[in-house]
Amino acid sequence: MEAISRMMDKAISGSLLSGFTVGTEESSTLQVSHLLFADDTLIFCAVEPNQILNLRYLLTWFEAISSLKVNLAKSELVPVGDVPHIEDLAAILECRNASLPLKYLGLPLGAKFKAQTIWDGVLEIMERRLAGWKRMYLSKGGRLTLIKSTLSNLPTYFLSLFPIPVSVAQRMEKLQRDFLWGGLGDEFKFHLVKWDQICQPIQNGGLAVRNLTMFNAALLGKWLWRYGCERDALWRRVIEMKYGSEVGGWCTAHSRAPYGVSLWKHISKGWDKFSKYIRFEVGEGRQLRFLHDLWCGETILREVYPDLYRIACDKDALVANHMQVCNATTLWNLDFIRESQDWEIDSISSLLNLLYSTKVKGSGVDTICWMPKTQKGFQVASLGKILTADNLQHRNIIMVSWCYLCKINGETTNHVLLHCPYAKEVWDMVFGMFGVHWVMPRKTIDLLAYWQGSFGQHQHFEIWKCIPHCLMWCLWRERNSRSFEGIEKNVADLKLLVLRTLFKWVSASCHFPCTTFLEFLDLCSFQV
Repeated sequence: MEAISRMMDKAISGSLLSGFTVGTEESSTLQVSHLLFADDTLIFCAVEPNQILNLRYLLTWFEAISSLKVNLAKSELVPVGDVPHIEDLAAILECRNASLPLKYLGLPLGAKFKAQTIWDGVLEIMERRLAGWKRMYLSKGGRLTLIKSTLSNLPTYFLSLFPIPVSVAQRMEKLQRDFLWGGLGDEFKFHLVKWDQICQPIQNGGLAVRNLTMFNAALLGKWLWRYGCERDALWRRVIEMKYGSEVGGWCTAHSRAPYGVSLWKHISKGWDKFSKYIRFEVGEGRQLRFLHDLWCGETILREVYPDLYRIACDKDALVANHMQVCNATTLWNLDFIRESQDWEIDSISSLLNLLYSTKVKGSGVDTICWMPKTQKGFQVASLGKILTADNLQHRNIIMVSWCYLCKINGETTNHVLLHCPYAKEVWDMVFGMFGVHWVMPRKTIDLLAYWQGSFGQHQHFEIWKCIPHCLMWCLWRERNSRSFEGIEKNVADLKLLVLRTLFKWVSASCHFPCTTFLEFLDLCSFQV
């Protein structure tokens, strides 16, 4: 493909062919004649018979030089706008004629980027992948894996370029929700947790399913990042020629024109939100504005020192205008329209201290980087969404609220899993195993938070962190066994079930030295 690219460039320089031009005559322009991707070639040409004929000659010469055959029967001549006699031009090339929109490299070319119809193919494939019959053969974990893989493989290509319509996002999320929570066939099943919570990270109590709208915004925002980084890329040069750039070239100028391709206009509207998460590293400082860009401190200098901004000589000055590098030492100078007053001395002193405490390279290009993000703790959430009697009543299911375990109190999530006398005996066994004296918190969410926090610092941590999940799992299964099957275990049998289940879980989840259940009991010195 390198050979045909060189031949196209030669034909353009000799005025035998002409592509399309981006930019205005007042400023510099950019001419694009062809795009190559693997064995796909997109050629732009003027609507003139002699240029079409020259293109045919060029392809013939390419066949003779490379001994490769250009299959014109599979090629298409696509007019942009109203082109008369398109059939005659196609006859010169001996190819088919087509019209926009069409598919190129899997994406719709020339289609309205907000049209819902461009998503029909993606929705159809998702419906096939998440077909209802597959629910019968997959566990919840299998369904979740299939949902994530389907979202990762299918619509990501579209989401990285086109803004997803609200109705399409809602339809995709409904397909995912119904597949995750659905029963056999068309059997109705309650959606136990809000979809927003399902989309939360695992450490925040979710299942890490991507929120389509947020994922789409992140992928579109990546173009803003690439625009600031890929200065020499062809796509970036085309966008810059069409819309212009702000000072420094980090983003395009705001366009108010009602015509032209508006896809980039839509993407560029996200700059205000995107810019809150980035900062700049100073090289020579020739692409960064001293007062308007975030390169020093945690906030732009214009907002930190509004009194100094008002008296600045050049409010749009670059960092390089205020910076001097001498013998690897950076010196700063400030220019004001008048002599500073007494009440401004503190601000000037504070600004200079901030400047001299900021590390700058002093050479090389200025770069864009992500804002550092501080992790604020570890959160484990118990949502209280299991179908206890009180939750079923909230869903308009009429039933008597009583606990199947103790048969005394009303049934709530916190009661069944924590405060029921039947459950309390099992918890007391656990605390006796580790020699812990503790008052049970009121809510499940508090117990899980304390369990993973400082309360969870134990010698056998791998066992300790599995205990609440294992115990709650066994309690809930016992509750369902009594409710639906009429089968009850006494407390001693339930304790033994908890210990055996805990041994299986720990053995499967980590490298554990015990190979038998008795060794497991001896290691932890259980007092049952």
